[in-house]
Amino acid sequence: MNIPRHASAERRATLSFLVLAVLVLAVFVGSALAASTNLVKNGSFEKDSDHDGIPNSWTGSSLTLADKRVCNQSKAGACSFRFVGASDHKSLGQVISVGGLAGADFNFSFWAKGKNLNYADTARVYLEIHHVDGTSDYYTYNTAGATTPWTLYQQLGVEATKDFDYIRIDLIYLHTAPDTGKVWFDKVKLVPVP
Repeated sequence: MNIPRHASAERRATLSFLVLAVLVLAVFVGSALAASTNLVKNGSFEKDSDHDGIPNSWTGSSLTLADKRVCNQSKAGACSFRFVGASDHKSLGQVISVGGLAGADFNFSFWAKGKNLNYADTARVYLEIHHVDGTSDYYTYNTAGATTPWTLYQQLGVEATKDFDYIRIDLIYLHTAPDTGKVWFDKVKLVPVP
Protein backbone atom coordinates (compact mmCIF):
# COMPACT_ATOMS: atom_id res chain seq x y z
CA MET A 1 0.00 0.00 0.00
CA ASN A 2 1.37 3.41 -0.93
CA ILE A 3 1.01 6.05 1.77
CA PRO A 4 1.01 9.62 0.35
CA ARG A 5 4.17 11.57 1.17
CA HIS A 6 2.15 14.60 2.21
CA ALA A 7 0.43 12.63 5.01
CA SER A 8 1.56 13.46 8.52
CA ALA A 9 4.04 11.19 10.24
CA GLU A 10 1.32 10.19 12.71
CA ARG A 11 -1.10 9.31 9.92
CA ARG A 12 1.56 7.31 8.04
CA ALA A 13 2.36 5.38 11.25
CA THR A 14 -1.32 4.65 11.84
CA LEU A 15 -1.84 3.48 8.26
CA SER A 16 1.31 1.35 8.40
CA PHE A 17 0.08 -0.23 11.65
CA LEU A 18 -3.34 -0.97 10.10
CA VAL A 19 -1.75 -2.58 7.03
CA LEU A 20 0.46 -4.74 9.27
CA ALA A 21 -2.53 -5.70 11.45
CA VAL A 22 -4.54 -6.76 8.38
CA LEU A 23 -1.64 -8.90 7.11
CA VAL A 24 -1.20 -10.59 10.51
CA LEU A 25 -4.94 -11.25 10.70
CA ALA A 26 -4.95 -12.75 7.18
CA VAL A 27 -2.10 -15.11 8.08
CA PHE A 28 -3.81 -16.10 11.34
CA VAL A 29 -7.16 -16.76 9.67
CA GLY A 30 -5.46 -18.72 6.86
CA SER A 31 -3.63 -20.88 9.42
CA ALA A 32 -6.81 -21.44 11.41
CA LEU A 33 -8.69 -22.50 8.27
CA ALA A 34 -5.89 -24.87 7.25
CA ALA A 35 -5.85 -26.36 10.76
CA SER A 36 -9.58 -27.10 10.59
CA THR A 37 -9.71 -28.49 7.04
CA ASN A 38 -10.67 -32.16 7.06
CA LEU A 39 -9.06 -33.91 4.08
CA VAL A 40 -11.44 -36.87 4.41
CA LYS A 41 -14.47 -36.43 2.17
CA ASN A 42 -17.80 -37.39 3.73
CA GLY A 43 -16.01 -38.43 6.94
CA SER A 44 -19.28 -38.57 8.88
CA PHE A 45 -20.99 -40.66 6.19
CA GLU A 46 -23.89 -38.24 5.75
CA LYS A 47 -24.07 -38.61 1.95
CA ASP A 48 -25.05 -41.67 -0.09
CA SER A 49 -26.41 -40.27 -3.35
CA ASP A 50 -27.21 -43.61 -5.01
CA HIS A 51 -28.63 -45.17 -1.79
CA ASP A 52 -26.49 -48.31 -2.11
CA GLY A 53 -25.29 -48.24 1.52
CA ILE A 54 -21.76 -47.18 0.49
CA PRO A 55 -21.19 -43.54 1.45
CA ASN A 56 -20.11 -41.09 -1.26
CA SER A 57 -16.29 -40.85 -1.69
CA TRP A 58 -15.75 -44.30 -0.12
CA THR A 59 -15.15 -47.72 -1.70
CA GLY A 60 -16.10 -51.04 -0.13
CA SER A 61 -14.37 -54.41 -0.33
CA SER A 62 -15.97 -57.80 0.56
CA LEU A 63 -18.94 -56.06 2.18
CA THR A 64 -22.21 -57.90 2.87
CA LEU A 65 -25.67 -56.36 2.69
CA ALA A 66 -25.48 -55.78 6.47
CA ASP A 67 -22.31 -53.65 6.14
CA LYS A 68 -23.58 -50.21 5.24
CA ARG A 69 -24.26 -46.59 6.06
CA VAL A 70 -26.89 -46.40 8.79
CA CYS A 71 -28.69 -43.36 10.14
CA ASN A 72 -29.92 -44.75 13.47
CA GLN A 73 -26.50 -44.63 15.20
CA SER A 74 -24.03 -41.76 15.04
CA LYS A 75 -21.59 -39.66 17.01
CA ALA A 76 -21.84 -36.61 14.73
CA GLY A 77 -24.63 -35.78 12.34
CA ALA A 78 -27.26 -38.40 11.58
CA CYS A 79 -25.29 -41.32 10.09
CA SER A 80 -22.34 -43.67 10.58
CA PHE A 81 -20.93 -46.75 8.85
CA ARG A 82 -21.66 -50.19 10.36
CA PHE A 83 -19.87 -53.50 9.89
CA VAL A 84 -21.52 -56.75 11.01
CA GLY A 85 -19.40 -59.82 11.81
CA ALA A 86 -19.22 -63.32 10.32
CA SER A 87 -17.44 -62.56 7.08
CA ASP A 88 -13.92 -62.48 5.70
CA HIS A 89 -11.69 -59.45 5.91
CA LYS A 90 -13.81 -56.52 4.72
CA SER A 91 -13.16 -52.83 4.46
CA LEU A 92 -14.35 -49.37 3.55
CA GLY A 93 -11.62 -47.15 2.15
CA GLN A 94 -10.85 -43.75 0.73
CA VAL A 95 -7.84 -42.47 -1.20
CA ILE A 96 -7.06 -38.83 -0.49
CA SER A 97 -5.38 -37.26 -3.50
CA VAL A 98 -2.98 -34.98 -1.67
CA GLY A 99 0.78 -34.83 -1.94
CA GLY A 100 3.44 -33.19 0.14
CA LEU A 101 6.96 -33.14 1.45
CA ALA A 102 8.69 -35.22 4.07
CA GLY A 103 7.97 -33.85 7.52
CA ALA A 104 4.34 -32.93 6.80
CA ASP A 105 2.24 -33.49 9.92
CA PHE A 106 -1.42 -34.42 10.28
CA ASN A 107 -3.82 -34.97 13.15
CA PHE A 108 -5.90 -38.11 12.64
CA SER A 109 -9.02 -39.13 14.52
CA PHE A 110 -12.19 -41.21 14.30
CA TRP A 111 -14.98 -42.41 16.56
CA ALA A 112 -15.97 -46.07 16.96
CA LYS A 113 -18.63 -47.97 18.88
CA GLY A 114 -18.74 -51.75 19.32
CA LYS A 115 -21.36 -54.32 20.24
CA ASN A 116 -20.49 -57.91 21.22
CA LEU A 117 -17.08 -57.94 19.52
CA ASN A 118 -15.19 -61.10 20.50
CA TYR A 119 -11.70 -59.64 20.21
CA ALA A 120 -10.13 -56.25 20.81
CA ASP A 121 -8.59 -56.03 17.34
CA THR A 122 -11.61 -57.23 15.33
CA ALA A 123 -12.18 -53.69 14.07
CA ARG A 124 -9.34 -51.37 13.15
CA VAL A 125 -8.33 -48.46 10.98
CA TYR A 126 -5.29 -48.28 8.73
CA LEU A 127 -3.77 -44.99 7.65
CA GLU A 128 -1.22 -45.17 4.83
CA ILE A 129 0.92 -42.27 3.66
CA HIS A 130 2.16 -43.42 0.25
CA HIS A 131 5.61 -42.10 -0.73
CA VAL A 132 6.57 -41.07 -4.23
CA ASP A 133 9.28 -43.76 -4.18
CA GLY A 134 6.65 -46.51 -3.73
CA THR A 135 7.19 -47.12 0.00
CA SER A 136 4.69 -46.09 2.69
CA ASP A 137 4.27 -45.04 6.29
CA TYR A 138 1.57 -47.21 7.96
CA TYR A 139 -0.36 -46.43 11.11
CA THR A 140 -2.78 -48.94 12.69
CA TYR A 141 -5.49 -48.13 15.22
CA ASN A 142 -7.20 -51.08 16.92
CA THR A 143 -10.59 -50.58 18.52
CA ALA A 144 -11.66 -52.11 21.82
CA GLY A 145 -13.48 -55.43 21.98
CA ALA A 146 -16.75 -56.38 23.72
CA THR A 147 -19.44 -53.69 23.88
CA THR A 148 -18.26 -50.10 24.06
CA PRO A 149 -19.84 -46.65 23.78
CA TRP A 150 -18.71 -44.13 21.20
CA THR A 151 -14.96 -43.79 21.79
CA LEU A 152 -12.55 -41.29 20.27
CA TYR A 153 -9.34 -42.67 18.75
CA GLN A 154 -6.80 -40.06 17.77
CA GLN A 155 -3.17 -39.42 17.05
CA LEU A 156 -1.68 -35.97 16.90
CA GLY A 157 1.35 -35.40 14.73
CA VAL A 158 1.13 -38.23 12.20
CA GLU A 159 4.23 -37.51 10.13
CA ALA A 160 5.18 -38.26 6.54
CA THR A 161 8.77 -39.54 6.67
CA LYS A 162 9.28 -39.00 2.91
CA ASP A 163 7.72 -36.96 0.11
CA PHE A 164 4.28 -38.44 -0.57
CA ASP A 165 1.70 -38.52 -3.37
CA TYR A 166 -1.47 -39.74 -1.64
CA ILE A 167 -2.94 -40.91 1.66
CA ARG A 168 -5.27 -43.89 2.08
CA ILE A 169 -7.62 -44.63 4.96
CA ASP A 170 -9.20 -48.07 5.44
CA LEU A 171 -11.84 -48.98 8.02
CA ILE A 172 -11.44 -52.73 8.57
CA TYR A 173 -13.50 -55.56 10.05
CA LEU A 174 -11.51 -58.79 10.37
CA HIS A 175 -12.99 -62.27 10.28
CA THR A 176 -12.60 -63.76 13.72
CA ALA A 177 -15.14 -66.62 13.65
CA PRO A 178 -17.53 -66.98 15.25
CA ASP A 179 -17.82 -63.21 15.64
CA THR A 180 -21.31 -61.87 15.13
CA GLY A 181 -20.61 -58.48 16.67
CA LYS A 182 -21.03 -55.06 15.15
CA VAL A 183 -18.91 -51.93 14.93
CA TRP A 184 -19.82 -48.42 13.86
CA PHE A 185 -17.40 -45.75 12.62
CA ASP A 186 -18.05 -42.04 12.46
CA LYS A 187 -16.41 -38.62 12.13
CA VAL A 188 -13.18 -39.72 10.40
CA LYS A 189 -10.85 -36.74 10.23
CA LEU A 190 -7.38 -36.08 8.79
CA VAL A 191 -6.32 -32.48 9.34
CA PRO A 192 -3.02 -30.94 8.18
CA VAL A 193 -0.98 -29.32 10.95
CA PRO A 194 0.06 -25.82 9.85
